[in-house]
Amino acid sequence: MNAPLVERDAEFGDLAIVVLIEKDVHFSPWTIQNFQDALAAKNIFKVFFLDDMIVGYYIALLASDECQILNIAIKKCQQNKGLGHYLINHVKDLSKSLYVASIFLEVRVSNIKAIKLYEKNGFNELGVRNNYYKTLNGTENGILMGLEL
Repeated sequence: MNAPLVERDAEFGDLAIVVLIEKDVHFSPWTIQNFQDALAAKNIFKVFFLDDMIVGYYIALLASDECQILNIAIKKCQQNKGLGHYLINHVKDLSKSLYVASIFLEVRVSNIKAIKLYEKNGFNELGVRNNYYKTLNGTENGILMGLEL
């Protein structure tokens, strides 16, 4: 990563770009309504800019001393440049500042690249959610991963 990312809270005006990224990188993407609901619910919703363009985002839910990453993505043409690691570290740092003890997320069993990213950042497999994700031919298991801070 050459240039630093600029981060801010997401706004409704960001959603058109966020949805384009979402559709490009996720098999079963969130809808614009899902993102609008996340904003309205006051979830942590951060967007990240590189050269004044949104290149990534995450949405997280805080409950008690836990953080759950609900959605995270990096624009496809910006992947494999350390930006995913940057976003995960941002979640970790924000969680620590809010005295969160644990971070959780789910990931498709077939998403090896994401699993490796999470493992490199200290996440461990906690369990399997059977038939958690939709596929073209039915469903796919999800892996529940967690990190103790």
